[in-house]
Amino acid sequence: MSDLTPLDVLGQKFSKRLKGYDPQEVHEFLSGVASTIEGLTRERGELRQKIRSLEAELASFRKREHALQEALVAAQRSADDTLDAAKAEGEKIVAEAQALADQLVEDASSRIKTIETVIGDLRARRREVRAELMRLAELLQGLIHDDQQLEKQEPQTPRLSLLNRRNAERREG
Repeated sequence: MSDLTPLDVLGQKFSKRLKGYDPQEVHEFLSGVASTIEGLTRERGELRQKIRSLEAELASFRKREHALQEALVAAQRSADDTLDAAKAEGEKIVAEAQALADQLVEDASSRIKTIETVIGDLRARRREVRAELMRLAELLQGLIHDDQQLEKQEPQTPRLSLLNRRNAERREG
């Protein structure tokens, strides 16, 4: 089944049969299913947006890290060409830049772990929802099978015609 929307569920029509299901109960159930699907769809969209935001932030951190690495290389070259005092100052700058780069890498790694956890949670939730839908489908198949069995047990001619004959005989008599 492709992506099922709440409107698909709410718009679903079923044929009516004698001794069929209560239309109100079916509508209420479908409304609940549609509401659940709508909530899950919204939640999935929000999580996807959050993932995109975190990925963009991660890319920004990587650009910063790259810029810091380039600054570090430039600082090291400059430090080699300067006097001992300038060399000491360059080493100080390099140390600070490395600490910042390490912090950025650590932050980025932490965010990656968070994103991976969110993705894992989403996959688990998808499996749960799929299992729930499969259980629902099995339940509906069971109900359909039970209804077919009941239909096989019903007499082929309606008993109403017998009542109509009795009423006609009473009127004549």
